This record gives sequence, C-alpha cells and structure tokens, in this order.
Amino acid sequence: MKIVFFGSPGSGKGTQATELATGYSLTHVSTGELFRAKVLDHTRIGRRIGDTIAAGSLVDDITANYVLFKAIDGLNRFLVDGYPRNVAQAKIFDVHLDNLGTGLTCALFIDVPVEVAEERLIRRRSQRQDKVVNYKRADDAPAVIHHRFDVYRKQTEPLIQYYSDRIIRVDGTGTPTQVTRKIVKALQEWE
Repeated sequence: MKIVFFGSPGSGKGTQATELATGYSLTHVSTGELFRAKVLDHTRIGRRIGDTIAAGSLVDDITANYVLFKAIDGLNRFLVDGYPRNVAQAKIFDVHLDNLGTGLTCALFIDVPVEVAEERLIRRRSQRQDKVVNYKRADDAPAVIHHRFDVYRKQTEPLIQYYSDRIIRVDGTGTPTQVTRKIVKALQEWE
C-alpha cells in the first residue's frame, strides 16, 4: 500500500497519518518532519527550507522531490504526509513511482472547512505555548496561517481534481478518533 495524504493546514493530516501508519504497518513519511530535520542541520539547503517555511510558503519542487524520494527509497509500504503540495509534484511523483515499477494505491484527502482548520491551528499554537515557555513555530503565527491557506487554495487544492480517479475524500470534522474511523472505513475498498 502506497498512500499520499493531503488536506488544508489544520486538517489533522499529521495526527491521522500517525494513526493510519501504525494501524496499517506503513512507514509514515512526513515531509514537514523531513524539512524541519533539514533546518536543524544548519546546511545551506536547511537554511533555505527554514526561510521558506517561516514565510508560510511551500518548499520548491526540486528540493521537495529530492528530500522525499530519498526518504522513500527502498520502502514498499508507506504513507506520505504533506506531499505532493501541487499538481507538478504529483505528476513527478507518479513518474518516479512508475520508474520504480510501482504506483500509488490512493490519495487520501481530509476535507475540513477553513473555519474549523483555522481554529485548530490557533488552538495548537496556544497549547504548544502553554507547554513550552517561549515556544514559537513560525508557520503557526496568525499572519502566516492566513498566507498558508491562500497557498493551499492556489496550489494544493487542485490535487483533488488531479487524483480524481484515485482519491478517497473523508470528512475531517469531529474528534481524531471519529476521523480515524471514517478513514479506515473509506480505505476498506482500496485494500
């Protein structure tokens, strides 16, 4: 099983991806985590990724492809969270998988109203600040959150059409447990 997982900022991708990866014995590959690890390396590519994330923009396609392809090298079962972020990346990923003699099982889209997703991001920022004094995650700043949604609408939302024949669209409202149940039920036809 090879799945890409996408949705708006605050849709619960990370939470759900962790649950599903465990439940289906898939390697969870989070581009967000990969990118944050690169930033901590303090390399030139890490600094470029850090500046891009802090601005609420998407990491360029060449860098994103390089980091992801390296991370999935040799994996037979995976769930990719946070990639592709645009149709160009999706097309390149399909070609990459085809060259490896395999293909994507499905694309899982968590559908959450913008108001709900924004509320989740604001709550996440508040909860993290309560736990860690002086905690700041650059992409959770209010001005950056607004920009992230603009970028999502323009670049990531078109993936719904691109993956039309391979998409599983799941209502992402409700508790994390309720959403997990909805996803598991929807995935049954793809197993």
